[in-house]
Amino acid sequence: MCAAICANYWACLVQAAENQSAQGLPLVVNADHSDDCAQTLSLARHTDHTGGLKTPFSLLNWNVEKAQNTNLITEFAEFARHSDLIFLQEAVPIRKAETVIEQSLFAAFVRGYVQNEIETGVLTLARASHLVHCHLLATEPWLRTPKATSITLYPLSNSNDTLLTVNLHAINFSFGIKAYSAQLDAAAKLIRLHQGPVIFGGDLNTWSKRRQRALDQLADELALIPVRFSPDHRTTRFGNPLDHLYVRGLTWQSAETRAVSTSDHNPLFAHFKPSNP
Repeated sequence: MCAAICANYWACLVQAAENQSAQGLPLVVNADHSDDCAQTLSLARHTDHTGGLKTPFSLLNWNVEKAQNTNLITEFAEFARHSDLIFLQEAVPIRKAETVIEQSLFAAFVRGYVQNEIETGVLTLARASHLVHCHLLATEPWLRTPKATSITLYPLSNSNDTLLTVNLHAINFSFGIKAYSAQLDAAAKLIRLHQGPVIFGGDLNTWSKRRQRALDQLADELALIPVRFSPDHRTTRFGNPLDHLYVRGLTWQSAETRAVSTSDHNPLFAHFKPSNP
């Protein structure tokens, strides 16, 4: 959990996750392949747990563009106050503004690209501690830089079910879709094995029809339903939206996007409840 005296906002959130690991939970897996993660997820599903993420819950998904805009942290803090689960892409260490999130959040960060000793990656935040956190990495074919995926498993309050979340920043620069599909498939292996609600989303870089078709085919196979946004101000490239949320075992009570000037991506908001309460 973040203390108000922490001078580095993202770093504070990441340190919170490390402190939890020191106490035995969550189980953290740095996996080159999804097999190691699958074994840990299976183990955690069969352990007793108390508490959990309350339902219904709200979710924020946002590529924050390395927080280059100085006003972003204030805007993010306001969005986060009303969010129970948060997917961030291109999250980086950044000094907190005066307006800091007052409520406690549990953090799960996967480091991707590092430039000038500044880390950037995917960060998942929640109002309940996760049971498992898996770090998956893919490699940009052209740039040879890592792209991160954060896999987290959460207990659900007053339920025997667990929620599997996949926060993914997809490969961007590539000829064809071989590397792109391989990155999706690594996450798909874990979704196939999970019995219970699933949220799969992030900056999926679907800037071509071919990429979108590959994503749609995988979603169909996994029985994942695309969340529909209204209004829909998702950032597009070549007329195709880049950011997505897919769910299984959940229904959305509302889903919208908001146009912002603090990032090159607009944030996604959704309110979810279990399909079978």
